This record gives sequence, structure tokens and C-alpha cells, in this order.
Amino acid sequence: MFFKKKYLLAMPLLALTMANFVFAHDTDNLNINNSKAVSDKAKEASLKSVMQGLLTDTQQLTEAMLKEDFTRIAISAKNIAEHPKPSMAIRKKIMKAMGPDMIQFKANDGIVHNAAMNIVINAEQKNIKEIGEQFNQMIGGCVSCHSAFKNKVSALFK
Repeated sequence: MFFKKKYLLAMPLLALTMANFVFAHDTDNLNINNSKAVSDKAKEASLKSVMQGLLTDTQQLTEAMLKEDFTRIAISAKNIAEHPKPSMAIRKKIMKAMGPDMIQFKANDGIVHNAAMNIVINAEQKNIKEIGEQFNQMIGGCVSCHSAFKNKVSALFK
């Protein structure tokens, strides 16, 4: 049973970590700077640094989940839910390019935010099973957004 629980958590976490690693390193051509995981200095940051900060927070969340460190789970999930926003100029550029697709773009962000907040709540209750379920929803939001919009958004900053 213990092995099954760890295995069920580990496989999606491994896939997420790999996907986030690829995305974060593929955004090197985005001309942008600062993130919550890197620094709390800037309330508004570059898109690249926001994504890299989310990657770091997700990796820390993954590790905390595997260790069942509920304090660190809550902290990492809260960082994800409350990640800094890119600068207003960057957001306007993205909104203009997205047009009507902005609804789905924002919906994905909402999925990630809500799932991360639910992880915080479940960490307080030490409910690792529900944390895993919410993590899967959170990652689903990330993957959905990346698969639908990454190329379009990346092209804006080349």
C-alpha cells in the first residue's frame, strides 16, 4: 500500500518535472526578468522569470509531497497560487495576441490557482491523497496551457 501511494504520486510528478524543465529551458529566447521563487522583490516580473519561478516551486512541491512534508507542501503550493504576474506591458501584449483565446488562457491559470489553493488546504489537513489529486489537476492546467499557447506566446517575444 505504501509503495502504491508513493508510486501514484511519483509518476505524474516525474512527468511534470520533466515537462517543466523542458519548458523553462526552452523559454531562453523570451526577452524578459524576476520571479517569486527567485526573488520576492518584484511584484511584477518577466514572463520567463514567472515560469522559471513556477518550475522551482513545482519542483519543491513535488519533493515535499514525496517526503510528506506538509509544511513545505503548503508553502510551495501557496507560492504557486500567488505567483507574481508578468509586467502590465507583457500582459497587454499577450492579451492582444490571444484575442478570444484569452478566455481559455485565463481559465488554465484559474485551474492552476484553485488546485494550488486546494493543496494548501489539504496540506493543513495532512491529506496526501487529496493533495495528489489536486496536484494532478494543477499539472493538467499547466500542460493544457503549454500545449495550447506556448508556441504562440513564445513567438511574441522572439
